[in-house]
Amino acid sequence: APMGCMSCARGRFLPRRPYDAPLSPGHSLFAQEVNLVVVDICPHQGNEAWCPRTEGSTNVFGSQNHFDFANPPAGFDNYYFAFSPAPCSGEIERRVREMSQCGR
Repeated sequence: APMGCMSCARGRFLPRRPYDAPLSPGHSLFAQEVNLVVVDICPHQGNEAWCPRTEGSTNVFGSQNHFDFANPPAGFDNYYFAFSPAPCSGEIERRVREMSQCGR
C-alpha cells in the first residue's frame, strides 16, 4: 500500500528480515500491534538500498515500502512489517500539521 506524508497505518512485525541474520521468533515484539504515522518520505539519494527510486518500484530487498521508526519498540532489528492503512486520529492529524515538514 502506498504511504505518503501524514498517512497512518497499523501492523505487526514479522519474524523475518530482508537479509540473513539470526531470528528470535518467540519475542514479544511479534505479538504487539504497532500504530504509525508517516511524517516524511524515504529519499532515494543516499538511501539507495532501502528507498525505491520511484513510487511503486521496489528497493534492492524487493520491498515497495521502507519505514524508519523514530521510536522503535524493544527488540526491533529491521524485521519485516505487515501493515494496513488506517485512519489517523484527530489528535495525530493536529500534531502532524503542527510539526511535520510534509507538503511544506
